[in-house]
Amino acid sequence: MERLAVGRGAALFVVVDVATLGFITLGFEMVASRILTPLFGGTIYTWATIISIVVAGLMAGYFIGGVFADRHPSFAFAALIKLVAAAYLFLVFLLTAGGLEALINRIPGEITALFASGFVVSFPPLLVLGMYAPLSVRLILRDPANAGKVAGGLFAISSLGNIVGIIVTTFLLIPTIGTRAITLGFATFLVLSGLASTATEVMRK
Repeated sequence: MERLAVGRGAALFVVVDVATLGFITLGFEMVASRILTPLFGGTIYTWATIISIVVAGLMAGYFIGGVFADRHPSFAFAALIKLVAAAYLFLVFLLTAGGLEALINRIPGEITALFASGFVVSFPPLLVLGMYAPLSVRLILRDPANAGKVAGGLFAISSLGNIVGIIVTTFLLIPTIGTRAITLGFATFLVLSGLASTATEVMRK
């Protein structure tokens, strides 16, 4: 039986994190689309912008997270990721009350405004959330011989969270409570989850 870098309870917490953060990551992509399409239309250009910025944010997050996960493989780092992402989602919640439209009106050119607003809404939180993926592997993995199995399993769980997040957010949450309430809910969940990570770190010491 393979050994875990953390206890079984903490490992289960990491797995739950991977699924729930996967849910929030692509759930928020759908929220971002609902924030931007009323302002720029639901054209292929709008969707290309959203998708490219989301992927760019995750790409940067995976790389930066990998670097820091090797230096700080701890639940304290996990808590920091969640709390920073939550803080930015609270900012997005405030921006969608009118501040984003004011920003767009100051930017010349529709395409430039589209990329700028898409970047402001999507890039920072996706970068930060993307940092958790390599950290999750680092927290659980102890034996390098199991690296493929552990990483593949966690990425599959994250992808399942992505799928559920897209479907639930699109077909249930957006029609019933709207994008601002979803953003606030995601941010609040991340704060609570960050506090749980902090408590886990304290209990491990």
